[in-house]
Formats: sequence, C-alpha cells, structure tokens
Amino acid sequence: MDIVIFTNSEPFRKKLRAKGLFSLPTSELRKGLSQYSGPVLVYIDLSGFSASWEKTLAMLSKRQHIYYGVLDPKKQVKNVMELVFGGAVDYLCGTQIAHELGIKRIKKITAYLKKYRIDYSQTADHEKKIAAKSIEYIPVAGGWQDIVPGTEYTFSIMFVELDDQQEMEKKYGKKNLESALEVFRRYIERNSTAFGGRLWMWSRFGGIVLFPFNAEDSTAVLCGFRLMLYKFMHDVEESFFPHFISFRIALHLGNMKYQENNTGEVISDSINSIFHIGKKFAEPGNLYVTQEIFNYAPAPIKSYFKSAGTFESRPILKMRRPIIET
Repeated sequence: MDIVIFTNSEPFRKKLRAKGLFSLPTSELRKGLSQYSGPVLVYIDLSGFSASWEKTLAMLSKRQHIYYGVLDPKKQVKNVMELVFGGAVDYLCGTQIAHELGIKRIKKITAYLKKYRIDYSQTADHEKKIAAKSIEYIPVAGGWQDIVPGTEYTFSIMFVELDDQQEMEKKYGKKNLESALEVFRRYIERNSTAFGGRLWMWSRFGGIVLFPFNAEDSTAVLCGFRLMLYKFMHDVEESFFPHFISFRIALHLGNMKYQENNTGEVISDSINSIFHIGKKFAEPGNLYVTQEIFNYAPAPIKSYFKSAGTFESRPILKMRRPIIET
C-alpha cells in the first residue's frame, strides 16, 4: 500500500525522509494522487492549506481507494469526530505529529485498512482497468511457444545490471573478471528461466530479460523479488567475486516487437523506458517496478513495496530491502 504525506514544511519533510517516509508539497496533491490506481494512504498537513482544507478533505472522501489521515499542527480542527465520520482514518495534532507519526503507527493504520476497509477484489479490477486505458496489451496465453519473431506482444521486461563496474575493472584481471561475470549471468538466467523468462540481451555487466505476459499476472516481479533475496546465498555459494556483489533491477510492462537476432537494433518505447529507469533512476542494490507491472504483481508480495516517486511522469515503486547487520 502506498503512503504519501503532503506538507509544505521543508524541515518536516527532511524528518520524514529520515524516517523513510515519502512526502510531497501540498500544491502537488491532485497531480500526485492521479498517479495511484491502487489503495493509497495519504496524510494531509492542514497548515499547508488556506480555509479550503475542508473542501480538500471532502474531495478525498469521495475518491475510491484513497484513505487519509489529518495532520493538524495548529489545532484548527474543532470537532475531530466529524473528521472520522467524514472518512479520516487517523488524526494527529500539535506536538503529537513529531512524536507519533512514523513507520510503527502507519503499519498499524495500514493493517487495519487491509483487514477491514479495502476490498482487494475490486481493487485488482480497478488497477487493471486503469492500466488497460494507458496501453493496449497484446497478451500471450501459451508463453514462449506462441511467440512468433517479428510480431508485437506484451512483455514483462526486466533490466538487471551490476553496480560498481569501474571498480571491478580496476580491481580484477580481465580473466578473473570475465569468469565472475559469466557466473553472475548464469545466476540471472537460471532464476529467470524458472519463472518463464528468457535472457534476451546481455552485455558483460547486465542485460534484459523478457517474460511473455498472459494478461493475468506477472511472474517477473516475483522473479526479481527472489533474485534480490537469494543474492546473499549466491554470494556465498556460487559467486566468483571475492566480496558481496550489488546489482539493481528495474521491471516494466510494455509492448514490443519480438526479435531473436540483432536485438540491439530493436526500436521500442518500452525498452527505452526500462533502460532509462535502470540507468538514470535506479539506485545501487535496489529493485524498482513501474505502476504498470506492479498492478499485476502477486498479492502476497505487494506490501513489500513502497512508493519511490515518479520518473518521466511514471509512478515507480521500490522493494523494501531486508535489514542486514554488518
């Protein structure tokens, strides 16, 4: 479930970032909310609005799949129960905000929403309808056996690439590096194949994996999730690198004309998008997914993703990484 806090206080936004919470200025409320098609919990800082904050809350109450909490640093609200009757799921005022607004409280709120307020069967249908409006998908029911080269289909597209490439070039001899890179390539290929993926393009440090889309779900998200979690076992049991490696993954859902040879000559907006996300937006050691593919991610792992903002006008989500002690 996405969490967004709207506030104009820059000191407060810095504190939120330190707590791992995503925030936007109140001026971006409507634009920001338009980027979410699934359940989203928003907190509204009333101090960033004029006398029209009542209208803003009334608007939020009417929006499907939007749940809101109220932050009231100046204690403008006279009757909190009216907020609750209007649809608010949380309320903090004065000094409570700095002390109590954090991951622990938000987890309690989202747990309550998931248990009592959100109808996930309707949500899934709503998400897929939103996605269908933005792109006309061309699904492949039979997987790779139904793929004909030269024909356009919808694919789940995975970008994966090792981090710290320049350091690797400096530290290892060419022979040692090439051997280690080959072991890494096999790790990606083996795990992708298990989820119906095919290594389509590779260039030393990384490449592109394609997964035919069946219009029901995307196994590519689960594959990326697994690659991240099993990385540490790979480091210990298989990797030829003498240290823990770091790589980033980006996933997107889009159409492209499939081609087996001369893959570097393929012209595709979807391929361009995934390269831009992987090269320009993704941070080292992280997994990112676009909203388009997240809509079709398996329900059990959706809660392990959080909003990472937008890139090139596209909502992006980021996997919550496990905490590793060093």
